[in-house]
Amino acid sequence: MVMTQVRFPCSVWLLGRGTVEGFWEYSTADPWAVTLHLDGQRWIFARELLRAGLAEPAGDGDVQVMPDTGGNPRVLNVLLRSPSGAARLPVARDTVASLLEASYALVPAGCEAAAVDWPAEWARLADTGPAAA
Repeated sequence: MVMTQVRFPCSVWLLGRGTVEGFWEYSTADPWAVTLHLDGQRWIFARELLRAGLAEPAGDGDVQVMPDTGGNPRVLNVLLRSPSGAARLPVARDTVASLLEASYALVPAGCEAAAVDWPAEWARLADTGPAAA
């Protein structure tokens, strides 16, 4: 099975830091997830969470995604919480929507399990052991 990935550049304004450049990434190697790479860090989101968050508040606890409540339809807010703090990342809604559209073209909703190379995944888990998984 051939792995395919798509990347969409993004800029995020962080309080106290200004604009930070990064990119959103989708890979068929993990068809359920979308990754945000930003400032040397990466955050992994459920693809379905981002899709739901385009239209209405979605997510519980540490990760939430929602349209901008300040009336800017071009912004999608990603809220991240941890014991060490919280962050609100205003991201371009169109970028996330385009990335999701591309991801669903590669792996339609409900077909994620069929996209995984299960023999290779089991071999990787057997070779690396539970500590690396």
